[in-house]
Amino acid sequence: MVPETHISLKEPPRPRLRSGSPPNLGGEYAGTKQVGLERLFIHRLVRILRIVLPLLVVALAAVPAWNYLVRRAQQTSESLRRGTQLPRNVSVHTEGFTFSRTEGGKTLFTIHAKSNLGLKGNKGVLEDVDVIVYGSTENEPPKKIRGKNCTYDQETNDFQFNGNVEVQLDEKTFVRSEELIYTHHDKTVVSPQRATVEQLGTTGHADRVEYALENGLLKLTGHVKIQTAERTEIQTDSALFQQKEYWTTMQGAVFIKSPNGWIRGTSGRAELLPETYKPKMITVNGDVTAESQSQSAGELWKVRAGWMEAAISSNGSAERVKTRGNVELEKISGDLHQRLTGGEIDAQFNEQGRAEMIEARQNARMVLGMDQTLESNIIRSNAAGSVQTFDTSVLRLGDSTIQGREFTIQNSEDIVTFDTSRRADLKSGDRLSTADRTSARFDSHTNMLLELVQTGNFQFRDPQYQGRSATARFEDGGAVVILEGSPVVTDSEKRLEAAQIRLNQKENSFTARKDVRIVTKNSDEQVLVKAARAEGNGELMRYAGNVELWRGDAYIKAERLEAVGREKQHMRVHAEGNVQSILQAVRARSDKLDYDDTLGSAHYLGSVHAQKQDMLMESPDVTVRFRDGNVTEITAIDGVKASRAEQRGTGDRAVYDAATDSITLTGKSAQVRDKEHGLVQGARLVMKKNGETVSVESGIGERTLTQHPVTNNKK
Repeated sequence: MVPETHISLKEPPRPRLRSGSPPNLGGEYAGTKQVGLERLFIHRLVRILRIVLPLLVVALAAVPAWNYLVRRAQQTSESLRRGTQLPRNVSVHTEGFTFSRTEGGKTLFTIHAKSNLGLKGNKGVLEDVDVIVYGSTENEPPKKIRGKNCTYDQETNDFQFNGNVEVQLDEKTFVRSEELIYTHHDKTVVSPQRATVEQLGTTGHADRVEYALENGLLKLTGHVKIQTAERTEIQTDSALFQQKEYWTTMQGAVFIKSPNGWIRGTSGRAELLPETYKPKMITVNGDVTAESQSQSAGELWKVRAGWMEAAISSNGSAERVKTRGNVELEKISGDLHQRLTGGEIDAQFNEQGRAEMIEARQNARMVLGMDQTLESNIIRSNAAGSVQTFDTSVLRLGDSTIQGREFTIQNSEDIVTFDTSRRADLKSGDRLSTADRTSARFDSHTNMLLELVQTGNFQFRDPQYQGRSATARFEDGGAVVILEGSPVVTDSEKRLEAAQIRLNQKENSFTARKDVRIVTKNSDEQVLVKAARAEGNGELMRYAGNVELWRGDAYIKAERLEAVGREKQHMRVHAEGNVQSILQAVRARSDKLDYDDTLGSAHYLGSVHAQKQDMLMESPDVTVRFRDGNVTEITAIDGVKASRAEQRGTGDRAVYDAATDSITLTGKSAQVRDKEHGLVQGARLVMKKNGETVSVESGIGERTLTQHPVTNNKK
């Protein structure tokens, strides 16, 4: 069957004749008559021209047309064999060009062009072109292609479009590009340049677009980016869309983003809903990563897996997710950050995108927070925030580890609680503890451990301490432990008892409350301290509340006391508040006391009363020096009162010398009074031998005064 060709050229616009009014040559009557004749003449002339001119135009056109028909007749047989063609290598400009190609009475395509620029070789050159490509069946809608420029190959019936190209594949699908090629034999449309595809509010971009008209297969290649009306975005290296079978596949750097999350992988497939082409099932393979955001619950989910399958609801949210192959799932809710891993993880979500149930299997592991993990063969979590294990389980909290069975962890708005009613072991660093029941509390925002409680026959041991109590509560990731219920803690140097004991392993410190009793072995002697409260570390011990300290013959009582000592055989003590002490056979009362056996001194401040045997010194400031357990010197300053036996002395300064057993008073107002010698004043007074004598020593120019008592002998 020889294809038929129809060409139509629009009739060019007819010229319009213009006439003008003749000038006025005379008076009103003559002018009127002349004008009337002229108008009659012109009217008749116009009527003649209307008849003659068309005939003249037809006659003039007939001459070249006759020549063309003669030549056309000579080429008829050849034209019939190969189909009607336009003249070659002809440069013309024709307005309003229409061309159709038929075959077997059926139109293959129709070309409408605003301008026909002629032929180059065997290809027609057209401008502002619309091409309608008809389907192979009546049910198949025609495809419409338009562009700024177009070349048409008469032998292959192929088209190449350039400039503002638009293709209407069906009522819903359009392709726009700067270049497009239509291949008639394969019935394919190809855009080798960056192109845009639009369909029902969905817009796609790709470096190359191919569409097969017969089977409806659309292929996008190179930096593919698709955005749907539902604000879903797809990026990949290449994509295939089968419109008739409602599926799509993606290969290379797959990225799918929706308002609620995104998925990445190396390849993927989506089953689509008819008409709307919305995904109902998405499968992604190869190093899969994904995120899902629940707007109502404020939860962010992150997924890593080798394979993932997601069932999508009508609103675009995931209803069910299956993951396989080294799966890792993260949940972030406010400050809460959890991670779940396993060989398999399945999840179910509600309409708002919130997880209703998550179950991890095959060596499941959940990260509750920083250095806090839960391990079991099966870990299950529900929408209420409850996490359960059903077999042997291990919970790690910082450097603490809980081993047991049947764990339950409950999430609330602010607190996460852990509980097991089975006997469990807690190992924290080198410390091992055991109890009948274990409970824990976490901050749900930071997911950090707030406390861990072990009750019932609690025992613990580590390289430094060992002890027991009725209950134990751990805080700060297990670094801090609080013991209650007659706790007893011992180490190589001391034994600590109290109603409550708090140990901090990080700081190597402790605090104790109520009925505190600490026995410390210091050199060959023991130090016993009792107080209402106590705290300390490796260097400093602080006591408060009716503090009492015993060390051999030494005794100190005060409201507050600090003891410092790096070496076992030495001790430094600072006491405040109603201080009472017995140090080196010196009894004293004062507001403050600083005792240092390394320096061999005891320094008293504030209303000091210091007594050694029958000698008493009162002063705001008293210092006692000693060596080898014996007093060598006592010095008092700032308004001193000294007394021994019957002697009473005052001065600015008093010094007791144990070697001479004498007290030296100095100062402008120094004086000594006794019954036997009366009053003695001087710059320097020495009280010797238990008050038996008083010697006066004066400097040059200094005066001394001695007043003796007068005996009345009158009878």
